[in-house]
Amino acid sequence: MKIIYQTLISIYLLTLIYILTINFNFNIIVSILLLLPLCFIPYLLYKIEYIFYIYFTQVLGTTCQFYNLPFYDKIMHFFSGMIFVCIGYIFLKKYISVQKILFLMINCIEMSFAFLWEIFEYCGLIFFNYDASHHYTTGVHDTMQDMIISLIGGFIMTYLIYKFPSHIDNLYKLPPDNPDESSPQQHI
Repeated sequence: MKIIYQTLISIYLLTLIYILTINFNFNIIVSILLLLPLCFIPYLLYKIEYIFYIYFTQVLGTTCQFYNLPFYDKIMHFFSGMIFVCIGYIFLKKYISVQKILFLMINCIEMSFAFLWEIFEYCGLIFFNYDASHHYTTGVHDTMQDMIISLIGGFIMTYLIYKFPSHIDNLYKLPPDNPDESSPQQHI
């Protein structure tokens, strides 16, 4: 898993270097700053998911202008809804035992992230004059579509978690990142 992580970081940085050689813009700075949370993410699997997410949304979507491709923005919002429901499920399942409340809460978390992402896109427009979400041209229409598509992705993932909870649980049953290092507490 460490090789996958290192490969993804290399691809991420090489893409930014390539973009820098072609044309500098402020989105590159944002793409670099978005690497900082990696210092606080504890597990490699979560780091890999985070790198994938910011690579496809920020680096390719915003910096490389993939958001100008038809439906790229909608696809990213759909998958972000699925990702954030998984994250909500993994973190909340140990605290909320009532399944209906758990599923309501993970979708509330997902919609909160979708809302925060729309604010992030709008800040890109205000501070960097980059209209990734086409706020100037489509107004609230694009924002509402993005939120609804994210919600649909979240509902689909919620259904999959409801139907196949052991698959998600097994995927996120994380082994230690350094299995070769033994704990000083193991002899107890």
